[in-house]
Amino acid sequence: MHNQNKINSWQKILLMLLAMVFTLTGMAQEITSKKIILPEEDLKIHYLQAGHGKTKWVLVHGLGSYAKAFTKLMEGLPKGIEAYALDLPGFGDTPMGNQKTTMAAYAKVLDAFVRALDLDDVVLMGHSMGGQIAMTAALENPDWLKEMVLLAPAGIEQFTDEDRQWLRTVTTEALFLNLTDEQIRHNFNINFHGGQLPKEALFMYEDRLKIKQDKDAYAEYCATIVGCIQGMLSAPVYSELERLQVPTLVLFGKNDALIPNRILHPTLTLEQMMVDLHKDHPKIQSTIMDQAGHFIIWDQANAIIKETKQFTQTP
Repeated sequence: MHNQNKINSWQKILLMLLAMVFTLTGMAQEITSKKIILPEEDLKIHYLQAGHGKTKWVLVHGLGSYAKAFTKLMEGLPKGIEAYALDLPGFGDTPMGNQKTTMAAYAKVLDAFVRALDLDDVVLMGHSMGGQIAMTAALENPDWLKEMVLLAPAGIEQFTDEDRQWLRTVTTEALFLNLTDEQIRHNFNINFHGGQLPKEALFMYEDRLKIKQDKDAYAEYCATIVGCIQGMLSAPVYSELERLQVPTLVLFGKNDALIPNRILHPTLTLEQMMVDLHKDHPKIQSTIMDQAGHFIIWDQANAIIKETKQFTQTP
C-alpha cells in the first residue's frame, strides 16, 4: 500500500509537470508597445514587437487599420521569429504629421522605420493597402529586404481610368464622416469570414468609435482615409511587378468580400485574378486560403504563419 501511494504521488507530480509544459508551450507571445523617432521624416512611429530570433518579419497594416490588427498573428509567432508591426502615419498611435498619403510617402516611412531599427534580411508582410505600400517599397530594391508576403493586397486588381474616376467620386470625406455606428460595424463585419466581426477582434470597432467621439480627430481621420484611397488609385503597381527582385508570395482569402470590387468588376473572381497574375508575373507565387475573408490576417493567422515559414524556408 505504501509503495502504491508513492506511485500515485509520482503520477500526480508527473501530470502536474506535463500540464505546466503544455501551458508554457501554449502561451501566446508577449507583445510590446514601443515608439521610435524617425528624424528625417520628423515622426515618432508607434509599433508593436513580439518574439525573439534571427528571422525578422515587418508587418504593414491596411487602410483604416493599425498595428493591433496583427495581434492574433503576433501572438502565435513560433520560436526564432521576431516581428515588428508599425502604425503608419495617421493611424493607430502614429500622428499624421506633415506626411502625404501617397504610396511613395508611406513606402519611404517604412524604409526609414526598418533602417532605424537596423533590421536585415527582412520578410516584409503587407495587408490590403499595406500590400501596395510593401510592393512600392520593394520596387526600390532596399538592401534590407529578403522576401515579401502580400496578404489580400491592394494593387493586384487592376482598374481603368474610368474605374478610378468613379472611385474618386464616391469615396468622399462626407461619406465617411456621416457613417453611423451601425454602418461602421457592418463595414467591419464584411471584412471577416462569415460576415461577422469576431468577439476577440471587437476592439477594432471600439477603437474606431473612440476616434469618432472627438469631432476634430475624426475629421482628420476621414480625410486620411480618403487621401489614402486617392494615393492607391494614383500609384498602380501591377505593371511594375516584373521588376521585383525578391521572392514574393500572394495570399488571398477565398471569401474576400472586398477584392475584387463587386461593383466595378461583378464577374471577376479571385481565381481569375490569380490566373492572370501567374500569366503576367510567373515568378510570383499565390495561394487562395479557405475560410478567410479580406481580413485574412485574423481569419487565418496560424495558416499564414505556416505558409510564410514554408515560403521563406524558415526552420
